[in-house]
Amino acid sequence: MAEIIHCLKSYDTVPCRSKIVWLTQEDAALLNEHLALCGQKPMAEKRFRDMYRKGTARYCLLYCDGVPAARGAVEPYSDEAWEAGDIRTARTYRGRGLAKEILRFLSAYIIEQGRTATCRTEETNIAMQKVMRAVGYVSGD
Repeated sequence: MAEIIHCLKSYDTVPCRSKIVWLTQEDAALLNEHLALCGQKPMAEKRFRDMYRKGTARYCLLYCDGVPAARGAVEPYSDEAWEAGDIRTARTYRGRGLAKEILRFLSAYIIEQGRTATCRTEETNIAMQKVMRAVGYVSGD
């Protein structure tokens, strides 16, 4: 399947309604709690720490009632553009706008760092395409 890349060069800040926290390289267990809610395999602590050490990704979690309901990551892949990636909402929390909250949070951070924010998804992932458009992303093709 082909992926569609979207870009965001500027962003009008919308206040975040949810508690979103950045994870540190010591927080693999917190990410794994979210992965379990999504029915995904846990990530090895070494792999998680290596991502932080190498600077290939930085994760955040969005909490609802103390539960890590959604996640996302910043993936700095060039000096000009960073990706808002690996955005996922646990099934029981979908339909509440949490993916939009995560994408807004990540996008604001990327823009504040002076980078162009990008986000990509499969061409068949219509729900995520709607989230990206709602935040202000436009197709890069």
